[in-house]
Amino acid sequence: MIGGGIEVSGLHFAYEGRSPLFARFNLNVSPGSRCLLIGANGSGKTTLLKILAGKHMVGGRDVVRVLNASAFHDTQLVCSGDLSYLGGSWSKTVGSAGEIPLQGDFSAEHMIFGVEGVDPVRREKLIDLLDIDLQWRMHKVSDGQRRRVQICMGLLYPYKVNLLPIPFIHHQQSGKKSMFPHSTPK
Repeated sequence: MIGGGIEVSGLHFAYEGRSPLFARFNLNVSPGSRCLLIGANGSGKTTLLKILAGKHMVGGRDVVRVLNASAFHDTQLVCSGDLSYLGGSWSKTVGSAGEIPLQGDFSAEHMIFGVEGVDPVRREKLIDLLDIDLQWRMHKVSDGQRRRVQICMGLLYPYKVNLLPIPFIHHQQSGKKSMFPHSTPK
């Protein structure tokens, strides 16, 4: 693909001991496009996003390419700020309790304004778009509210490619036109 975007060529992927999720899978997403990935629970949507984000090594260097670079092998994609994956949750593993949300007595404002080098206009647009109350205390908010703060923080910098699993974009928009009217606020 000339000029970047996302290109997947002949992807084969299966978790150990399981049937393949992808066999001879191909995908091309042109630069500047928005793509919504829809499918049943367990069909591989999040796995595909993780593969595109370079979280799983698959095939050779040319199987999954993002912005003309190998998604897994070229760490500059993430380090340069060109590729963002807002998957996972703010959590930690605690003994037999398993994964629990990271929560602390700090405000959304502390989290969002703690990120340095951010365009203040972009930050304000995101806060408004995601309907975030800066006084929210992270240990008292719902999972949905916590995710909105996480989305905001993940979009504070302009990325060329943003990968967001459905749980991150499926939140109440009450009156908002679109979460990404022009990919991300400028």
